[in-house]
Amino acid sequence: MVPLAENWWFWLLVAVTLAAAVAFSGRYRTLAAASRRAAVRRGLVELPSGQALRRPSGRFWDDVSWVVLLSGAWVVLGPWTWDYAGTDGAIETDVVTGGLVIVVALAGIVLPALWALELIAGLWLVVAPWLVGYGDANGPVGLNDTGAGVLIFAAAVAALSAAQRSLRPSPGGKAIGRLRRPPKG
Repeated sequence: MVPLAENWWFWLLVAVTLAAAVAFSGRYRTLAAASRRAAVRRGLVELPSGQALRRPSGRFWDDVSWVVLLSGAWVVLGPWTWDYAGTDGAIETDVVTGGLVIVVALAGIVLPALWALELIAGLWLVVAPWLVGYGDANGPVGLNDTGAGVLIFAAAVAALSAAQRSLRPSPGGKAIGRLRRPPKG
């Protein structure tokens, strides 16, 4: 079987998908922010005491969960992209881990603490090729998972940071961990 990576149309499809994801990332960020506000409003998610959600700033990197969704899909497709589907442990690791990355990223839109699980998934993808035993197989088998793992880990750190920045003290509430200035005199 010919790996997908050897077909020109596959790379065209990848380029079009990436371009569409970047082009529609603004709408995605707006939809994600609206989902968060709706979850808080309906009581599905409780914010820390004295905290409220900020309005999204609209900056490109404010919500990178779309990057993780694409990375999860890339991991799921990895065995067929690079034709290592016959390598022991590779297909199971990639399909299960990539699927979990996608599910957790979607849940992380509303429950940002779940991004900590994405950190673990990213680290797992970095080491899995060698722990499971398919990292030294032919070609880009280990590199595919390692690269995706590093990207997922970095995006999870950015998502956790963005989730923290999205909180602000509500009127009358006190921010947790904020230092007060000592009284004068």
